[in-house]
Amino acid sequence: MTPEQVYAAMELPESALLGKRVFKKLFHENAALTAADKKALSKDVDTITWQYTLKPATIPVAAYEDEEREYLEIAIIECVLNERRNAARIAEVIHRAIPYPVVLVLHHRDGAGAPAVALSVAHKRMSRAERGAVVAEDFLQSPWLSDQDAPPVHAEFVRHLRLGTLQQTHFLALYTALVARVLAAVAATLSGRYELKEAVPEAERRQRLDRCRALTREAQELRAAIRQESSFARQVEMNAKLKNIEQQLAQETAEL
Repeated sequence: MTPEQVYAAMELPESALLGKRVFKKLFHENAALTAADKKALSKDVDTITWQYTLKPATIPVAAYEDEEREYLEIAIIECVLNERRNAARIAEVIHRAIPYPVVLVLHHRDGAGAPAVALSVAHKRMSRAERGAVVAEDFLQSPWLSDQDAPPVHAEFVRHLRLGTLQQTHFLALYTALVARVLAAVAATLSGRYELKEAVPEAERRQRLDRCRALTREAQELRAAIRQESSFARQVEMNAKLKNIEQQLAQETAEL
């Protein structure tokens, strides 16, 4: 899958097209980068382009502003990667450097030449510590989407990105709807089902997803420990604990 396919699925209007190259220097000047951040940005990023700007002048959606948040517009940013192992780190750098809420389209071509994309989102709020500063938080990245052997839930996710189906009361509502879709795609990697569940508060679904991930890691670590354990009695005890964890995980996943 390519970024162009994602933009077509979103049905972004031509009036919102910008296509402006963003140079890496911007991120060095506007984000507090660690040495690892600078290395990832330098070696793993090919190009960054501000492809679309969704604002009242380009789509019929109102800006949103209160004491905590300013969602005056949404930036659609495309980042072409040479490597994707540091994709999450690079995404955080980009989200933190741009004051507007960003839909970041990460693009990478694997060794076989098949293009893949992932969408990264993060909420923005006004800093409580520094007047005028904007803080990015709640980073979330979709699974990598490819046309090769793609599970049906990926197609469902892309189909639900169409702009006309999103809440358009204002830009906070629209962006929150996009976040809900990315969250549903992430949840589908565990449940196998793509379900929006927009009636469920985002924070609640994120917490349940975190619990599922924690239980999955705990189960994996316990299975590895069982394989290394020489005591049969201890293996029985550990297997009983593993069964309990797996039952908790099944229950959490069913409600995800």
